[in-house]
Amino acid sequence: MSFSKIRWAALATVIATAHIACYNTYTIDTDELRKLEASVDRYETVEVLADCPDDEIGQGESGLDGTMLASAEDGDALASDGLVRRVNPDEIGGCTLVGVSTVNALSVLTTDGSVQRVTPFNFVMDDVQLVSPEYDVLVQLDRVEGAEVREFSGKKTVATITGATLLTVGAFVGITILAPEERGFN
Repeated sequence: MSFSKIRWAALATVIATAHIACYNTYTIDTDELRKLEASVDRYETVEVLADCPDDEIGQGESGLDGTMLASAEDGDALASDGLVRRVNPDEIGGCTLVGVSTVNALSVLTTDGSVQRVTPFNFVMDDVQLVSPEYDVLVQLDRVEGAEVREFSGKKTVATITGATLLTVGAFVGITILAPEERGFN
């Protein structure tokens, strides 16, 4: 492989890494994943609990003790207003609250290590399987460990753009300062 090809491959790797850095990735369990399946009630955004420590899940004051908040269909655990389905802030525990809409990337994690892409609110889970017609996904439910939700991060994007700009300006300034003086044509 020539030096030119290595240089272009390195540049493509840096650009891909910078693009990935523009997102926050959260892991949710299967009960929170059920909130994101297709249903009769249409929501623009559904709040889910992500990256929960095992001992914090369902241990709120509501007396659910060991039951996932997503399984509480009525009552204080879930509330909705118009186009947003919200989780009661008192019940978060040690989890991260993530608002999921159709623009979020959602990937189903399976026990064999594979990752299946699905679109929020466009898949169905029953007692046996998860079906996503958009991506031709059919996974046995006992093989589903959870899912990863990717959320756009404005702060990381600004930091990436600022870093790239400072690196570019710094390189030009460095070349200008370190370049030897040369005489022009006489």
